[in-house]
Amino acid sequence: MFVHYFTYVPLHLSVVEHRLDSLRDALEGWAGVAYREGEELRAKVGPSIDGRAKEVTLEIGTAEIHRTGLVYPISWTAIGAQALFPKLNGELVLSHMGPDKTKLVLEATYRPPMGALGKMADRVLLGRFAESTVQNWVDQLASALTSDQSVS
Repeated sequence: MFVHYFTYVPLHLSVVEHRLDSLRDALEGWAGVAYREGEELRAKVGPSIDGRAKEVTLEIGTAEIHRTGLVYPISWTAIGAQALFPKLNGELVLSHMGPDKTKLVLEATYRPPMGALGKMADRVLLGRFAESTVQNWVDQLASALTSDQSVS
Protein backbone atom coordinates (compact mmCIF):
# COMPACT_ATOMS: atom_id res chain seq x y z
CA MET A 1 0.00 0.00 0.00
CA PHE A 2 1.12 3.56 -0.67
CA VAL A 3 1.01 6.59 1.65
CA HIS A 4 1.87 10.13 0.68
CA TYR A 5 1.74 13.38 2.59
CA PHE A 6 3.32 16.77 2.08
CA THR A 7 3.46 20.21 3.59
CA TYR A 8 5.42 23.39 3.03
CA VAL A 9 8.03 24.95 5.29
CA PRO A 10 8.61 28.73 4.95
CA LEU A 11 12.40 28.37 4.82
CA HIS A 12 15.06 27.99 2.14
CA LEU A 13 16.02 24.41 1.32
CA SER A 14 19.56 24.84 2.69
CA VAL A 15 18.17 26.00 6.06
CA VAL A 16 15.74 23.06 6.18
CA GLU A 17 18.55 20.62 5.37
CA HIS A 18 20.74 22.04 8.17
CA ARG A 19 17.91 21.98 10.70
CA LEU A 20 16.89 18.45 9.72
CA ASP A 21 20.44 17.27 10.38
CA SER A 22 20.33 18.88 13.83
CA LEU A 23 17.00 17.15 14.60
CA ARG A 24 17.94 13.60 13.59
CA ASP A 25 18.10 12.30 17.17
CA ALA A 26 14.55 13.50 17.93
CA LEU A 27 12.94 12.01 14.81
CA GLU A 28 12.66 8.46 16.14
CA GLY A 29 10.78 9.65 19.22
CA TRP A 30 8.34 11.55 17.03
CA ALA A 31 7.73 8.45 14.95
CA GLY A 32 6.81 6.62 18.18
CA VAL A 33 4.39 9.39 19.15
CA ALA A 34 2.84 9.40 15.66
CA TYR A 35 2.49 5.62 15.81
CA ARG A 36 0.77 5.77 19.21
CA GLU A 37 -1.66 8.44 17.99
CA GLY A 38 -2.38 6.26 14.97
CA GLU A 39 -3.01 3.34 17.32
CA GLU A 40 -5.56 5.49 19.17
CA LEU A 41 -7.33 6.14 15.87
CA ARG A 42 -7.26 2.43 15.05
CA ALA A 43 -8.68 1.58 18.47
CA LYS A 44 -11.64 3.87 17.77
CA VAL A 45 -12.43 2.19 14.47
CA GLY A 46 -11.11 -1.34 14.85
CA PRO A 47 -9.58 -3.89 17.19
CA SER A 48 -7.31 -2.47 19.86
CA ILE A 49 -3.95 -4.15 20.31
CA ASP A 50 -2.89 -2.11 23.31
CA GLY A 51 0.69 -2.45 24.45
CA ARG A 52 1.89 -4.35 21.39
CA ALA A 53 3.84 -1.68 19.51
CA LYS A 54 4.40 1.47 21.50
CA GLU A 55 7.80 2.27 20.02
CA VAL A 56 9.29 2.19 16.56
CA THR A 57 12.75 2.01 15.08
CA LEU A 58 13.25 4.84 12.61
CA GLU A 59 16.08 4.92 10.11
CA ILE A 60 16.88 7.90 7.92
CA GLY A 61 19.68 7.45 5.43
CA THR A 62 21.99 9.98 3.87
CA ALA A 63 20.44 12.45 1.46
CA GLU A 64 21.00 12.05 -2.24
CA ILE A 65 20.49 14.82 -4.75
CA HIS A 66 17.77 14.06 -7.32
CA ARG A 67 15.99 16.25 -9.83
CA THR A 68 13.13 16.55 -7.31
CA GLY A 69 15.40 17.75 -4.50
CA LEU A 70 17.14 16.10 -1.57
CA VAL A 71 15.92 12.54 -1.06
CA TYR A 72 16.43 10.74 2.25
CA PRO A 73 15.64 7.01 2.38
CA ILE A 74 13.46 6.34 5.41
CA SER A 75 11.98 3.33 7.15
CA TRP A 76 10.26 2.60 10.40
CA THR A 77 9.33 -0.64 12.08
CA ALA A 78 7.25 -1.34 15.17
CA ILE A 79 9.16 -2.82 18.08
CA GLY A 80 7.37 -5.91 19.35
CA ALA A 81 4.52 -7.78 17.65
CA GLN A 82 6.01 -6.99 14.25
CA ALA A 83 3.67 -9.51 12.62
CA LEU A 84 0.75 -7.24 13.59
CA PHE A 85 2.19 -3.96 12.32
CA PRO A 86 3.49 -3.01 8.87
CA LYS A 87 7.03 -1.88 8.17
CA LEU A 88 7.10 1.40 6.28
CA ASN A 89 9.75 2.07 3.62
CA GLY A 90 9.97 5.25 1.63
CA GLU A 91 11.56 8.58 0.99
CA LEU A 92 11.56 11.93 2.71
CA VAL A 93 11.95 14.52 -0.05
CA LEU A 94 12.92 18.16 0.43
CA SER A 95 12.19 20.27 -2.66
CA HIS A 96 13.14 23.90 -3.29
CA MET A 97 9.94 25.83 -4.06
CA GLY A 98 11.31 29.39 -3.91
CA PRO A 99 13.63 31.62 -1.93
CA ASP A 100 11.81 30.98 1.34
CA LYS A 101 9.74 27.88 0.70
CA THR A 102 10.56 24.18 0.83
CA LYS A 103 8.19 21.31 0.15
CA LEU A 104 8.49 18.45 2.62
CA VAL A 105 7.14 15.14 1.29
CA LEU A 106 6.99 11.65 2.74
CA GLU A 107 6.18 8.94 0.19
CA ALA A 108 6.23 5.37 1.41
CA THR A 109 4.92 1.91 0.90
CA TYR A 110 3.97 -0.73 3.41
CA ARG A 111 2.58 -4.24 3.33
CA PRO A 112 -0.39 -4.75 5.66
CA PRO A 113 0.19 -7.55 8.15
CA MET A 114 -1.85 -10.77 8.26
CA GLY A 115 -1.95 -11.53 4.52
CA ALA A 116 -5.18 -11.20 2.54
CA LEU A 117 -7.23 -10.43 5.65
CA GLY A 118 -4.86 -7.59 6.50
CA LYS A 119 -5.07 -6.18 2.97
CA MET A 120 -8.86 -6.14 3.13
CA ALA A 121 -8.87 -4.51 6.58
CA ASP A 122 -6.35 -1.96 5.36
CA ARG A 123 -8.51 -0.98 2.38
CA VAL A 124 -11.64 -0.72 4.47
CA LEU A 125 -10.34 0.73 7.71
CA LEU A 126 -6.73 0.46 8.78
CA GLY A 127 -5.24 2.45 5.90
CA ARG A 128 -6.35 5.52 7.83
CA PHE A 129 -3.98 4.45 10.61
CA ALA A 130 -1.00 4.58 8.24
CA GLU A 131 -2.11 7.88 6.72
CA SER A 132 -2.63 9.42 10.16
CA THR A 133 0.76 8.24 11.35
CA VAL A 134 2.58 9.68 8.34
CA GLN A 135 0.68 12.97 8.46
CA ASN A 136 1.35 13.39 12.18
CA TRP A 137 5.07 12.74 11.81
CA VAL A 138 5.51 15.08 8.82
CA ASP A 139 3.56 17.85 10.56
CA GLN A 140 5.69 17.47 13.71
CA LEU A 141 8.83 17.64 11.60
CA ALA A 142 7.64 20.75 9.75
CA SER A 143 6.77 22.44 13.03
CA ALA A 144 10.17 21.66 14.51
CA LEU A 145 11.97 22.85 11.39
CA THR A 146 10.27 26.25 11.61
CA SER A 147 10.82 26.55 15.37
CA ASP A 148 13.70 28.66 16.66
CA GLN A 149 14.48 25.79 19.04
CA SER A 150 15.60 23.58 16.15
CA VAL A 151 18.55 25.83 15.32
CA SER A 152 21.81 24.47 16.70
